[in-house]
Parts: sequence; structure tokens; C-alpha cells
Amino acid sequence: MTGDLSHPVNPGNTPSYTLGLFTNMYPAFEGDYRGIFIRQMVTDLEERGVKIFIAAKPTPSLLGYISFAARSVRLARRKDLDLLQAEYIPHSSLIPALLGRRTVPLILKFHGDDARIFPFKNRVNMALTRAMIRRAAHIVTASEEIRKTLIDIGAPSDRVTAIHSGVDTAFFTGGDRQEARARLGLPPKKTIFLFVGRLHPWKGIPELVEAARACPEHLFLFIGPGSPPDHPDNCIFFGTVPHREVRAWMNAADCLVLPTHTEAVPTSVMEAFACGIPAITTNIGGCPEIVTDQKNGLMVPVGDTGALVAAVEWMGSHEEERMQMGHDARATVVQRYDHRIMTARLIGIHTTVLENTRPASLTK
Repeated sequence: MTGDLSHPVNPGNTPSYTLGLFTNMYPAFEGDYRGIFIRQMVTDLEERGVKIFIAAKPTPSLLGYISFAARSVRLARRKDLDLLQAEYIPHSSLIPALLGRRTVPLILKFHGDDARIFPFKNRVNMALTRAMIRRAAHIVTASEEIRKTLIDIGAPSDRVTAIHSGVDTAFFTGGDRQEARARLGLPPKKTIFLFVGRLHPWKGIPELVEAARACPEHLFLFIGPGSPPDHPDNCIFFGTVPHREVRAWMNAADCLVLPTHTEAVPTSVMEAFACGIPAITTNIGGCPEIVTDQKNGLMVPVGDTGALVAAVEWMGSHEEERMQMGHDARATVVQRYDHRIMTARLIGIHTTVLENTRPASLTK
């Protein structure tokens, strides 16, 4: 991605307003997982008639902040924007908060660690986060847990709304398991556990590898960027795959596993649910907002390898219950987390903010 980007809009759709989007995470190429849910949000908003200009950080490197800052300054000073929206705070919000035109309202979106960890590292971070909150016309959070965290540090409760990322339930849907396994060259009879995400200790990779070591009868597949750790033979690491191909791996698996240490509402779990497979997650962050223990998945304490092993063994030995959990998981996402539902809620926030900030003569 280079420079500020303008996206085509279907002029027949409503509503009609122009959004300046600032994000330090946005896919720069096919298979780049950084901010794929933000790209989905952009696509959804465009399809509804919103015109969007983007300033994005084009690379994971810290040097990418140099060009990101330049793009952000140009975007913040544009005179044809109705709204500003920053993803990840304060990394993406500093420039629009400081340099954005005061007549243009600013929406902040907190996604996870920017609310759960960053403000509590030191007093400077807390002061910076609170300054961003004061500048915001409205705040959107990726989970109800994050919403409560921000309210606890001073955000007005009537200006904070939890809106999950959502998932494309028309694309992420179940398929023939044996056909998917044959296509991917996977054994037809094994119980397969799938991890999708960064290979980072905060995602619970060490515990998951140890669980695999304790359950040699099962197969554990890892999809995502990072360096594989030392692991037993029943762990296979496939690296990064294009996002649209993740569906095939979920259709081939029996259960998703995400023993994360910190999380909002994980996209991988919602996509797995949409594909009709249950999940094993930790009881942290926004995971309990989507995973109901014993209903559509299992929950374990953070860092508890023994509990993770027990959950894997239960899933592996209760096929009928596991399949029912997958059915319930699909229903959970379709009814509550379809991306179109989430987009409609976000547009509702945008519209309300615009109505509250525009001169009365322009809103009649």
C-alpha cells in the first residue's frame, strides 16, 4: 500500500459520508494477517456507500511509522472528510487527535492490548490514553470487557460501545471434511486440532506444543507467521497461507485451539465457529463473550497446560458432543457476530456522531 488510498463506492447505497481511516495494521499483500478484520470493515462500509480514504502503516517494521506518519498528516488535514476513525490507540490516533480539524469528529477503536495492557504499563501511557479518550467523539471497543476497562479509567460510559469485528458467515461455512483433508494431504482418520494466528508465546504456543506432546494420538496443525518452536512429530507448521484458504483448513479440522494469554474477541474463533467446529480457548479477555463452556467449546485457565491437555483429550474422545458443539458454534456466529450486523451497528454510531456534531441547519 502506498500513499492515501481512495476506494470506489456504489453511489446507489446509503448512507453517504466520507471517512478518514488511520490504521497501523492493514494487509499489504495476500496472506498478510495484520488487520484483515479492518480490511473487511472497509469493504463492508464501502458496500454500504461510505467513501473511505486510508492512511495505513505499510510494513510491520518500526521504520514503517515514518511513512505512516506522513500519510496520517496529509489525511488528517483533508477538508472533504466528515469523520476520522483511528484503529489501535494511541499508535494510529496521535496525529488525527493532534492535527485533525476540530470540526471533524474522531472515532477511536480499541482492539485489545491497546486497552488491556498499554495504559497500565506506566503513568505516561495512562495519561496518553486518557488524553486520546478526551479527544474522541465516540469510542468503539472489540469486546465488552475492553469497554468496561476503558470506563474504569475514565471514558464516559455513554460514549463507549462494544462492537465485535464480525465474520463473513456466507464465506466461512462448513464443508466436506474428508474432501478438505484429501485436498490438503491430511490423514482421514486422525482427530485434528488447528491453531490459526501468530506463533507467539502470548498466543499460548508453548502450552499447546506441550499438550500435543501429551496427546500423541492426535494431530496438531499450526497456520500463521512466526518461527516454529521445538515440537513433537504430531505438530505440523504450515506457515502463512492466504486468508481465504484458511476456510479449507478449518473444514479439515475437528477443533480450533487458541490458548491465548491476551485477546479481545478472536477472529480465528469466530471463523472456526462459522465453519461449524468448536474451539478450546482460555477464559481471558473477550473469549468468554463468544465461547460458552460446554456449549460451543471448552474454556481453560491461562497457562494451565494440564487443563489444556484435559480439554484436548475430552474433544478427542467425545465425537458426538463435539459435533453438536460445532453446530451450536455456527448458530452463535450467524445470530450474533455476522459482519453485516456489526457493520450496521458501526454505521449507526457514525450516523449518530454526525447528527450530534453537524450544525442543525445541515441535519434537517
